[in-house]
Amino acid sequence: MYYDNLPIFKSALNLVVYIEKIVKGFDRYEKYSIGLDLRLYSKEIMFIIQRANMAQNRQKELEQLRDKCEELKMLIRVCQELKAFNGLKQFEQVSKLTMAVVIQAQGWLKSTARISK
Repeated sequence: MYYDNLPIFKSALNLVVYIEKIVKGFDRYEKYSIGLDLRLYSKEIMFIIQRANMAQNRQKELEQLRDKCEELKMLIRVCQELKAFNGLKQFEQVSKLTMAVVIQAQGWLKSTARISK
């Protein structure tokens, strides 16, 4: 496994684990609707990181990663509006974990763009 030592992968894994834990506490409707989306999107982010790490030309995967992160941020905002989280601390923590991945993804994308020029 060439990706498990990457800081961005570790951040994404922390995000997946945290989302799995908080979705368990959602009401039944949110758990099986938007909670499922949160779980799928967070895992997809982790999978894209693995694919990007293995790819020769990473630009396409990193752009997908950026887009998927933005979509996850929107889902998190919807959860906050629906009051699906069990308090403000959960929202703050999931936002913090997501932003850690976003910042690293943007940095990776910028460095890849500089290298390919």
